[in-house]
Amino acid sequence: MNRRKFLKTAGIATGGIVLACGGLGTAATITPPIDLIEKQIKGDPNMKKVLVTYSSKAGSTSEVAAAIAEVLNKNGASVTVAPIKKVDDISNYQAVVVGSLIRMGSWVGEAKKFVETNKAVLEKIPTAYFTTCATLKEDNEKTRAEVAGYVEPVHQILTPVESALFGGKMDTSKLNFFDRKITEMMAKGENPNGDYRNWDEINAWAEKLVPLML
Repeated sequence: MNRRKFLKTAGIATGGIVLACGGLGTAATITPPIDLIEKQIKGDPNMKKVLVTYSSKAGSTSEVAAAIAEVLNKNGASVTVAPIKKVDDISNYQAVVVGSLIRMGSWVGEAKKFVETNKAVLEKIPTAYFTTCATLKEDNEKTRAEVAGYVEPVHQILTPVESALFGGKMDTSKLNFFDRKITEMMAKGENPNGDYRNWDEINAWAEKLVPLML
């Protein structure tokens, strides 16, 4: 679904939800607690220090980040995995991987801002992007072109050494009431939940990063 269609559908859904849950107040916007992966993995002290940072709404993108980090670490790198909101300084890293889910037809705002804010440093070191999107549950040329269009504005800020598009995961139990109802309405009666991540593809891409980043 392109951004215009998403916004139109979400707008219609929002009107219905406001009527349906007028008494819920701020409770409708409270997201259940999500455990986001944050860790440091020591590697060869003579190898590069790599940051794998990400924006994740329900935790699935953080799991992809952790998988990428494990591959880089097995190839010698010392790797830090952290949510973007926990990263203050990237000057100590010699390579960076930035990941984001797709939200309303684009990278999450904090992920895009991270690239903008740190552009001066990122353009001097190997930088790669990965994107997760449930649209890729139907992985074909059309959907890949659609998702690539969502990521293009970030490429305009800084061209990465590599960029990957991966299927995402939808678990509505990890969304707040408001987002869950919009997702269910957009699914039009079908079960919106599912895990479309291809771990073989993710690990293979991480291996591809080794000669480019390390």
